Amino acid sequence: MKMLSRHMPKYQCSNEPMGIIEWCICLVLLGFLLALIISLAISDPWALPCILGFIFFILLISKWLTQKTIKSFALLAERRKNDSICSFARHFDCRKVDPWVIRAVYEQLQERTDEYYPGFPIHPLDSVFEDLELDDEDFEEDVVGEIAHRTGRSLENAEENPYFGKANIVENLVYFFNLQPKTKVNI
Repeated sequence: MKMLSRHMPKYQCSNEPMGIIEWCICLVLLGFLLALIISLAISDPWALPCILGFIFFILLISKWLTQKTIKSFALLAERRKNDSICSFARHFDCRKVDPWVIRAVYEQLQERTDEYYPGFPIHPLDSVFEDLELDDEDFEEDVVGEIAHRTGRSLENAEENPYFGKANIVENLVYFFNLQPKTKVNI
């Protein structure tokens, strides 16, 4: 008998911490950057203030954009304050859609929005790229693989899936994975 979706194991990231070689490469690159900045500062006295001003400007813009995103997530979450995974799951016919797929899609997308709003309520009609503000490269390389791993679904022949290329809406992402073949027995 298949285990209930609420008992489905969380996705375990397999990223290992950086090893000594990776740290050495980072230190060498940082040393080259520092040497470049010092050599520029020596040859032109205005170079260092310009470089530091540019770095400060980039950090300021980054902070402003992050705050803007946090505010937009907070406003959207306020309108959805009574929503949860239960209201998300009720959108789907659980006799036709695998509950593991529903939960995996919801939780993996919610994990990506935790940076801006912990526990953000995902809606089936949310746009993955516009409403949830996921980067398309992170989505395709990470999120899709995480969902496939958790649900035990294959990504082979994904191009033949009728929802291929339409999975930019959360609802379609659920339907996409529901139609993908299983690769193993779910845990």
